[in-house]
Amino acid sequence: MTKLARLTPYSWLAVIICLLAYLLLQLPQRQWSSSITALLPTAAEPWQQQLLGQVNSSRQLTLKLSGLPLPQLRQAATSLLQQPIEGLSWHQPGVMLTQLQQQYQQHQSLLLSAQAMQLLQQGQYQPLVDAAWQRLYSPAPLLSQALSQDPLLLTQQFMEQQAGGKLTLQQYWFETRQGDAVVLYAEMAADPFDRVPASALQQQLAHQLSALSKQWPQLQIARSGVLFHAVHASANASFEMQFYGAISLLAILLLLVFSFRSARPLLLATVVLLPAVIAGLAAMLLVFEQPHVLALVFATTLIGIAIDYSFHGMLAANHARSTFSAMLPSLALGLLTTLLGYLALLWLPFSLLQQVAVFMLAGLVAAFVSVWLLLPLLLAPQQLHNSYWLQHGCARITQGYQRASALWVWLIGLSASAVVVLLLLQGRFSDDVRLFSQSPADLLQQEAAVRALGAQQWDSRFLVVLADNVEQALAQEHALQSTLMQWQQQGWFARWQGLSQQLPSQQQQAASQQLLQQAYQSPALQAYLAQLQLQAPSVRTDWLTPDNFASPLLKQHFRVGRQTAAIVLLQQVSEVALLQQAVAQLPAVYLLDPIADTNSSLQQLRSQLLIWLALALLVSIAVLSWRRGIKAALASALLLTLAIGVALCLSLWLQQQLNVFNLVAALLVLALALDYAVFFTSSLRKTEVMQAVLLSAATSCLAFGMLSFSQTPAVASFGFTVFSGVALSALLAPLLTLICHKEAVSGGTL
Repeated sequence: MTKLARLTPYSWLAVIICLLAYLLLQLPQRQWSSSITALLPTAAEPWQQQLLGQVNSSRQLTLKLSGLPLPQLRQAATSLLQQPIEGLSWHQPGVMLTQLQQQYQQHQSLLLSAQAMQLLQQGQYQPLVDAAWQRLYSPAPLLSQALSQDPLLLTQQFMEQQAGGKLTLQQYWFETRQGDAVVLYAEMAADPFDRVPASALQQQLAHQLSALSKQWPQLQIARSGVLFHAVHASANASFEMQFYGAISLLAILLLLVFSFRSARPLLLATVVLLPAVIAGLAAMLLVFEQPHVLALVFATTLIGIAIDYSFHGMLAANHARSTFSAMLPSLALGLLTTLLGYLALLWLPFSLLQQVAVFMLAGLVAAFVSVWLLLPLLLAPQQLHNSYWLQHGCARITQGYQRASALWVWLIGLSASAVVVLLLLQGRFSDDVRLFSQSPADLLQQEAAVRALGAQQWDSRFLVVLADNVEQALAQEHALQSTLMQWQQQGWFARWQGLSQQLPSQQQQAASQQLLQQAYQSPALQAYLAQLQLQAPSVRTDWLTPDNFASPLLKQHFRVGRQTAAIVLLQQVSEVALLQQAVAQLPAVYLLDPIADTNSSLQQLRSQLLIWLALALLVSIAVLSWRRGIKAALASALLLTLAIGVALCLSLWLQQQLNVFNLVAALLVLALALDYAVFFTSSLRKTEVMQAVLLSAATSCLAFGMLSFSQTPAVASFGFTVFSGVALSALLAPLLTLICHKEAVSGGTL
């Protein structure tokens, strides 16, 4: 061994140590994302993406307290509010209403309801006078100086029309009109998808709610908000990553003990796995500023693939140095075909798959280099005790495969492939974003209980009015009000909310003043004013503007580039198609549906995956033809088609529909099955190949199969498809020897 050859393994160890040092420095500083929306592809235009990034409705949360008499519910709510939580601000609806009333009081007669405006425009003044008398006879108090500034009490009536719904407003919370529940609203400062602060806030809130439950055992608490779902998804992903990774490692340990009855193989496997994990994680941190925890769940499958290289390397190195050297080209070819499968993921516009691809590409290369450089240094020939029973069993299995007829294998394989393709063509795909996350039933029930109250619970769909400035946006939104009320009456949605409901544009305020001045000259108004001994107010020009108006609804206006985007929130949208068609006819008005846009993007991603799957198969056949010949390449293509097709059919049968993650899994099955095909079409000793492939397939099936038990539908779909595809590939791969070149079981070299 030359001096350079002796230095190379130590150089590789130095690289791994440097990568480990980088991880130790970076991991404490990095924030791992658990945001599903941050992962998903989007079909939205750039300005729409910018707007969606500014909308912070996900930071709202709601609590419903019930199950006790109203006085005790008020005590519980007061106790909760008296224990502040850092980063969480409770809304004070009574305070906000008082502030709003003060602003309206200073600008009376500038705010009119749509009905009052219509009556003024039509010159029908008597109904306005009758309504004013009715309001004067009401025992409810009037705004200060209402009669002198707004004798028709139009602003007073405008304000009273704003109140309504199933909730009554109190100083610090809302109460149901039946008095059986108290509802509190809050807003968090941090992004609910920012795992660390969101988890800390949720734990503090959970601790306080638990204390309330102990103090009032009959108290029922319902939660609503993205925070609770995001924290659950993050915690679940972290648990699954640790749990499934631990189970996979334990399974590998048991397989190593069973195969070699020694702790030495465990050390050798660690020498391969540890650099792979370090390199994969370091590459992910280098490429992505904020990696996603769900990517690590998928990336735990590196254990099942990298251990394949350990088994091939250990068995070959234990046999002889020459055998190890003869094995390396096949291992390199297997690595190349596997990398091709993951490289395809880099070209897809999907951050999650890109992160998984980067992790796996770096990890697999590191695993190969570790096998190549470190195993010969650490393992001398004949140092491992290979299980006699395992070797004998592999020899018997290999002999059993040799008894099959190559012609029948071709006929049955082609027929089965045709049937599988026909079944898949009749299958149904689902492109539902909800596959990414599954909240527990209890949390969903609480969400439904809060939403049933109706207040401040808006759909994910909303309207956007684009304008050059805020004033123009208010004017355009006001012009849209009659259309919105018409759609509401037709049952397209239950409610809508926009800033123009509280703040008219200056143009509208000026128009209302002119109409009022005309009305004051009418006989009906002259008689009314005379009875009250009032003078007609003069024209007001102290307009109410966003600069002197404070309202939470101002948060529904955003700057998007050089334009202003006014958001109109919708509730209980039932006629989506009709609404889309109607909005499409309006200028500068858009219906944004983030979930539908994401589903559409997933559908496009699915189409791209199908294309990449076909291309990867063709490229793999080309590579195998180059190294193994056309006969071996066609036989391997038949194996791949059967393994992938049957795995997808089983997934279709189990799930009743396929999704994009089944196709991602199909790409990985392609990569793994190609690895098996490479070794069974080589001239290596087939008994030893059988042992290595069986051990490799067992670990891969365990690593991927565990994911099929995930509570996240996307992860479960991915895991089951890869599990069934790998198992079938390992079952069919030995037939390649029979198809390509039937040799004696002991023939060839390892």
